[in-house]
Amino acid sequence: MRRASKLIALCGSSAVLLLAGLATPAAADDGHGGGSSVKVLLTDLKSPKGLGVNAARDVVVAQGAFSDPSDPTDLGGPVLVFHTRGPAKGTADAITDPFQIVDVAISPVDDTGWAIGTDQHLYHQLADGSIVDVLDIPAYQATDPDPVDHDDPPNPTESNPYGLTVDHDGDALVADAAGNDVLRVTPDGVTTTVARFDLESVSTDHIPPDPANPLPPMFDAESVPTTVTVGPDGAIYVGELKGFPFRPGTSRIWRIKPGVTGGWCSVRTPDPSTCKTYSSGYTAIEDIAFGTDGKFYVYEFAAEGVGAFEEGFGTGQFPPAVLLEVKKSRKGERRTELAAGQFSQPGGIVVIKGKIYVTDGMFTGGRLLQIRRGGDDNHETEGHDD
Repeated sequence: MRRASKLIALCGSSAVLLLAGLATPAAADDGHGGGSSVKVLLTDLKSPKGLGVNAARDVVVAQGAFSDPSDPTDLGGPVLVFHTRGPAKGTADAITDPFQIVDVAISPVDDTGWAIGTDQHLYHQLADGSIVDVLDIPAYQATDPDPVDHDDPPNPTESNPYGLTVDHDGDALVADAAGNDVLRVTPDGVTTTVARFDLESVSTDHIPPDPANPLPPMFDAESVPTTVTVGPDGAIYVGELKGFPFRPGTSRIWRIKPGVTGGWCSVRTPDPSTCKTYSSGYTAIEDIAFGTDGKFYVYEFAAEGVGAFEEGFGTGQFPPAVLLEVKKSRKGERRTELAAGQFSQPGGIVVIKGKIYVTDGMFTGGRLLQIRRGGDDNHETEGHDD
């Protein structure tokens, strides 16, 4: 699969210690992020991609998704539990010593923590505080090759576990961006493939011509699923980056029916009995989350797509991220961009009782932000609904 070298590829391996004992509380920053609709809650975070919500409605922030495990000075940071209510409101407890986590999720069944480490293993902290290495994800994928692998040379067992959630049965769901599938993992390690994602032919006319390396007018792009969540209806929803040629506007959100195993998510040969497009027309999705009153939220890397984002690694100037609030109705969708231009390098998003929390600055100066609805910097557009 052709894909951005830094945007999706994760660093090597590290030992993971997860949510295992409280440390000194850290004070939150009460400043504002350049506009009335953004409140900065925490600053100076290290690659804060993963977000979760515990039973107390605290925001759980994982750090270190893009840390370098070979560099002892670049270990990310501890998991932080930011309190959204009660006497400790506005402060964050730091959990354990620094470690590296790609994504984190809290079980709605028993409030235990799950995490994908940068070593690409899935970890589960039990109620007694012990940590179990539940699954070596690349080892599983070695037995479950991608049937539509588009690498050159071929690499059908490549794995890049990137998105994580826990369903209402207490099983972990993992979106593998390189494996182009979603896995279900029980607490005792039983693993099944929930669904696979097909190639989709997209135009290359947004790429300047290169006579030395000409592209066909259409190219079969891999899905590259980056995020997975469970909707209010119990179905599984998956957001995709959409691989090379990274054409803006080609990313989809898929809906996988509850209880499905071996589902097929495809535009070319659809199987609506297992999976279908829920919403489309997005660009390089990083994360999705459901809110209230039929709304959901889509967090995109940049309006101009992956190419514009990748330029930031060379210039140090990353384009703004895009946060969309989407309201579905019988007439279609209404999309509203929230806090336009006020954050970049998006990490994760969670919604707690209608309040929106995001992280940004995955590569430079990570933050936890609260997005407040309203203000003059919100833009409404009409959206796609396949």
